[in-house]
Amino acid sequence: MAQDKKYIRQNLPNHDDKPMHYGFYLAGNTARFTLVHSDYYVERLRDSMSVNPKFYPGFAIGFVLNRRITDFIDLRFLPGVSFYSRGIEYKTSTKTVTQEMGATSVEFPLLFKFKSLRRGNVRMYFVGGAKTGVDIGNKKKANASSELEVNNQDFAIEYGVGLDMFYPFFKFAPELRFSNGITNRYASGVNPYSRSVQAVRSNTITLYLNFEN
Repeated sequence: MAQDKKYIRQNLPNHDDKPMHYGFYLAGNTARFTLVHSDYYVERLRDSMSVNPKFYPGFAIGFVLNRRITDFIDLRFLPGVSFYSRGIEYKTSTKTVTQEMGATSVEFPLLFKFKSLRRGNVRMYFVGGAKTGVDIGNKKKANASSELEVNNQDFAIEYGVGLDMFYPFFKFAPELRFSNGITNRYASGVNPYSRSVQAVRSNTITLYLNFEN
């Protein structure tokens, strides 16, 4: 006797046939700077001082514009605003100082989405591409001359994995994405903290919650 199979109703059955669809996202991130220490740090400060990055949490909001290319590949444009907080910890033999660096960044990721076959109402996917961003509205601090400074423009490579979940009226897609900056954001300075570094690049891990029509 043949075994009965449970029928699963397919939500949004024609969703993948749309040439374009739209949505928005909410996201939480954890970010830091990746540092390359300078010869000044190695030769003069190595035994008495350390300069190291620290992760801090932040969040982001934005829009989703998705263009279907083939049955298994989409092109996604995801403009948004991210709120970052990164830290630099300075240690000497006598004290420890942490510099927290907040930033509001307008970002423009352009990603390819590589989709698996849809199974019922779920489907896995991978994303990969690039992102450009610029920090806005950040005021120069009064004590900036004694701290590390960075430039306000960034360019990064992004990649990640997600899961499309189809509901009767919308698609929900949690996505974990990694961002590795290529641009050296170091701004030269004369204080010991700035002279201890020769390259500063962004590093971010973000959990996105995508809501799409």
